[in-house]
Amino acid sequence: MPHLRDIQSQTGIVWAYRFSAEGAPSLVPRDEMPELAPEEGFVWLHLDLVHTRAQAWIEARGELPPAARELLLSRETHQQLDHNASVVWGIAHDLTRDIVDRTDSVGALAWALGERFLLTGRREALQSVRKAVEALESGERIGAPAELFEHLIEYLIDDVTDAIVRLSDETDSIEDCILLERLDDGPQRVGTVRRRAVQLHRQLAGLHLLFRRFAETPSGRAAPEPARAAALRLLLRIDTLRQDIQSVQDRARLLQDEIAVRSANQTNRQLYTLSILTALFLPATFITGLFGINVKGLPWTESDLGAEMVTVACLGASLLTLLLLRRRGVIGR
Repeated sequence: MPHLRDIQSQTGIVWAYRFSAEGAPSLVPRDEMPELAPEEGFVWLHLDLVHTRAQAWIEARGELPPAARELLLSRETHQQLDHNASVVWGIAHDLTRDIVDRTDSVGALAWALGERFLLTGRREALQSVRKAVEALESGERIGAPAELFEHLIEYLIDDVTDAIVRLSDETDSIEDCILLERLDDGPQRVGTVRRRAVQLHRQLAGLHLLFRRFAETPSGRAAPEPARAAALRLLLRIDTLRQDIQSVQDRARLLQDEIAVRSANQTNRQLYTLSILTALFLPATFITGLFGINVKGLPWTESDLGAEMVTVACLGASLLTLLLLRRRGVIGR
């Protein structure tokens, strides 16, 4: 049966691409087990790290340094990067992907980069990997594993760029609502923007730290030169995006402060109005309370116009209170 000939799936390989010396990609047939280091060109193998046989396959790969195999087999999710003289390996964060499109969740992309291979692995579907496959299927040529790795990280950065643009548009919308005094859902929307901006900033900060240390430290100079050159180019884009996401964070923080100030002012206005009403009705409350005491000697108790006289006294006391408040400048300023 056809599924019995799918050797790659039985080994946990999601797909395998072989690149010629000219950089032309071709999908390795499912019934063929690709070599990790071919004599000509290079290969890209993408693994499902949840698959138990994929773990066994990684353990048997003598082409990989022990530290690289250990990282690929671990459940580590922190962004990191390490290398020896011939292989670079690490973990980068990427947006996960559902059946339809990307999500806002972050997943881990583990990878190992050698002279003739790029090995990637994930535990859930990732957006940048799918974009890279779509580019290869459209005929894009890749000359080296380092170039393919750079494309993967660039797709990852493109997703972050799109997310930053969406956050910036949402920030503009919130700012318009604040200026129009529409603050019903302003705090919740600003909170969502800040949480997402913090996630993206952490993702970019991790990549920035890894690539800068890799590209500029003395230990990184011993790494393969193509990988170092790719890291320097990626570092420039990451630095620009860090400034953009920092700008979104600053704007969101200012909008949150603006909402807090406007809410406080609105609350103060309401308390001010309530205080004035309380002050106006306080004399009337005193008079009605006084006349409610069942003792002799209260005025107008025997008069037919007693109720009207008490009402006039209450209104007069409230009017007098209003005049005194206006004279002292408490209201009407």
